[in-house]
Amino acid sequence: MKIASVLSPLAAAALALAQSVPEIVPTVLSIRGANSGGCFSATSMTLDLKAENLKLDFADMRASVAPTDEFDSEAAICIMAIELGAFPQGWRFALKDVTYTGHAKLSGGARLQSFAIKAYFQWEHLKNNIALDQPVIRNASGSYLMEVPEKRVDFGAKADYDQDFEVNIPNADLTWSPCFNGREYSYDDKMQVQFQFQSYLTKEGSSKTGSGVLGRPSGPALTADVALLWEKCDSSKRNAWGQFRMDDYETCQRGTHQENTTGRPTVRW
Repeated sequence: MKIASVLSPLAAAALALAQSVPEIVPTVLSIRGANSGGCFSATSMTLDLKAENLKLDFADMRASVAPTDEFDSEAAICIMAIELGAFPQGWRFALKDVTYTGHAKLSGGARLQSFAIKAYFQWEHLKNNIALDQPVIRNASGSYLMEVPEKRVDFGAKADYDQDFEVNIPNADLTWSPCFNGREYSYDDKMQVQFQFQSYLTKEGSSKTGSGVLGRPSGPALTADVALLWEKCDSSKRNAWGQFRMDDYETCQRGTHQENTTGRPTVRW
């Protein structure tokens, strides 16, 4: 007599979840930040990348408005690029949503008006790597994985506000990254995700007594938690990926034993 083994619904759900993410997580090769309003991202942030999410704690992403100016406004903006490598073979990812958490103290009509996010995936691929007397040519392609220019919240618009907040911004238009072949950790491919995180604090139209501060009084001023979705895919079709494509966008003539007698630069854009 054979005994049938049937998974319980809970066990089946756990098994499906375990199979919905890759076993390895991409490697963070570098982080480059721009001197944005309220965020020096490369030097004042912590990053935790897991298969399920990318969590970023920003130490300096703050904003404030003073009672002396009835039209005072300030945006806290962080612009950064994360270069990634060692992707899982036969997988691609999308951004499901982002959740901002932090604290705001608002009074006299000052309000935390909105949050926003942009995320752009850029892939540079070495087209040829042949004889030394031939130019090195790269192609580039990219897609916006998430673009929400404004998520209105208007904290403090109706009454004074002094509390922690949590703001979730779903990605209504899922866009997938290229399908990885597992060999992206090389000179031939450079892949990065460019992020812009933003919040907007204002007291436009309110009394001169209004004031406001965005940012936790201790610890990281603001946290952004980006949820990731993964799915299996066919990496042989990855060269057709991208909303924006630039073939031969960079051509670099390698140096040879002959001198450059023409006086022209050896790098052409």
